Amino acid sequence: MDEKTYAGTIGEVLEWLGRVMDDALNSLFSRDKRRLKETERAFAAHLESNLSLALLPALRRVGMDAEDLLGGIRTTVEAEIPFTDKALSEISEIMALVKDLARNANDALITRHARFREYALSSARDLLKRADKYGLEHQRRLIVGICSPNSSFPYLDVMDSLRRLAADLAALLKSA
Repeated sequence: MDEKTYAGTIGEVLEWLGRVMDDALNSLFSRDKRRLKETERAFAAHLESNLSLALLPALRRVGMDAEDLLGGIRTTVEAEIPFTDKALSEISEIMALVKDLARNANDALITRHARFREYALSSARDLLKRADKYGLEHQRRLIVGICSPNSSFPYLDVMDSLRRLAADLAALLKSA
C-alpha cells in the first residue's frame, strides 16, 4: 500500500470514528435504541467493506475498540441503566477528547509534522490520565453510594473502551 492510499485509509476510518462517537453519545443521552442500532449496522458494514483495514492492524484495533464502545453503550441503553449527570459529563468529555485525538492523529499522519505528532501523543497521554482520574472518582462515588453498583460496570466498560481507543490512536501515531 502506497503512502497516499495509507493516509487516505486512515483518514476515512478516523472520520467514521468521529461520526460513530457522535451517534453513540447522542444515543446514550437520548436512550435511542433505534439510532444506536443503525450506527452499529452502518459501522459494521463500513468495516466489512473496507478491505484495507485487514491490512492495517493498528486501524483494525481502532475499529474493534469502536465496536466495543458501541457494545457498551448498547448494553447501557437496552438495560436502561441510569448514569448520574457527573458520569454522563465525564463520558461526554472523554469522548470529545478521543474524537479530537483522532482528528489530530489523522492530521499528524497526513502532514508528517514531527512537532504536531508529539503534540497529539501528549494529548493522548493527558487524555489517558484524565480517564484514569475519572475511574478513581467513580470508585469513590460508588463507595459513598452516589453511584449505583448496577451502573458501575457499564460506566467502566464505556470508559475502558475510550481508553483503548486513545491508546490505539497513540500507537498508530507512534508506528507512522
